[in-house]
Amino acid sequence: MMSFRQIFLASLAVVLAACQTQQTQQAQVHRAESVQQVQPAQQVQQAQQVQQVQTEQQEPTVLPPIEAQDEPEKVERQKVRRNRKTKVNRKKQVRESQESAAPVKRSYAPRKPGRRVSRVNVPGKYVAVTFDDGPSPVYTPQVLDILKRHGARATFFVVGRSAAKHKSLLARAVAEGHEIANHTYTHIKMTASSRKTVASEIERTTAAIKAATGYEPTVMRPPYGAVNSGLVDMMYNDYGFYTVLWDVDTRDWQKPGVSKVVSRAVGQAEPGSIILLHDIHASTLAAVEQIVVGLQQRGYKLVTVSQLIAMGRRASGEGGPATPEDATPAEIPVGLAPIDVVSSEPTAAAEISGQPAEQPAMTTSETN
Repeated sequence: MMSFRQIFLASLAVVLAACQTQQTQQAQVHRAESVQQVQPAQQVQQAQQVQQVQTEQQEPTVLPPIEAQDEPEKVERQKVRRNRKTKVNRKKQVRESQESAAPVKRSYAPRKPGRRVSRVNVPGKYVAVTFDDGPSPVYTPQVLDILKRHGARATFFVVGRSAAKHKSLLARAVAEGHEIANHTYTHIKMTASSRKTVASEIERTTAAIKAATGYEPTVMRPPYGAVNSGLVDMMYNDYGFYTVLWDVDTRDWQKPGVSKVVSRAVGQAEPGSIILLHDIHASTLAAVEQIVVGLQQRGYKLVTVSQLIAMGRRASGEGGPATPEDATPAEIPVGLAPIDVVSSEPTAAAEISGQPAEQPAMTTSETN
């Protein structure tokens, strides 16, 4: 038979077990309720995500057209081009205004012509108009017509291969009182060529000129104006040539327009000037008559380079004929017709000097 103590302990154990069971059941109920509360929120969020994906698939993103995307870049490129063009135009306007406003810079002329000549010191208003790179069967005859019409003389620095093809043009030029000069056979850059090549170019051109006219030239011009003291001495010592450059560069080979070519030739000329032109461009041909008339209206007489040099020798105090008309073939190359003196200023002419003289730096041309 159980004692009271044993009965009490057994009852207490039963009560404790019942309480633990109740707590366990309550905890399970609480967890179940929590799960039930969380699941609807997650389900709603998941449903919204699914719906959003489906919407994106059904309605693809509409991108702006390619033109619209490129429009800002295109506008920026156009702006850069406009700014660049504006800067170029401003520089051009400044340069042109400076050329028109600034006084003409006088070129240097030595007291006596030397082996290299760019301008000659003469007492009268005489200039030499020169043409490079011909003869041209199209333009040279028209240049000769203009010169003949106005009683002007010029010097043609011919390329040998062209001279060999158009002998009749050279013969006509000499017959009408013009001078034919050496400009190499194939327009080489002499400073970049061997002495052997230079000699061949000069000799072949001289032969072509003599075959066409019966006379040998006495002056030459290096293509591009590229020359050094060694070549100047070579031309004089080996061939008796005087190297002729220029002091008035019209830059007609750039085709700047007839008015600019005329303005440069007439506006920059001074007594003893040597003017550079090319008888191979239509734009130059269009300017020739205006140049000749413009110079003559300013009192200038157009003579050949050799005549200009001869007058410079006489002006320096050396002996010789008093005027170009009195010069014999020894002083003026054979084949050059005498010129009419229109200036009342004292003039003189003599043989070409062989003495070297200091020369100014020259502006070279791309095609002369």
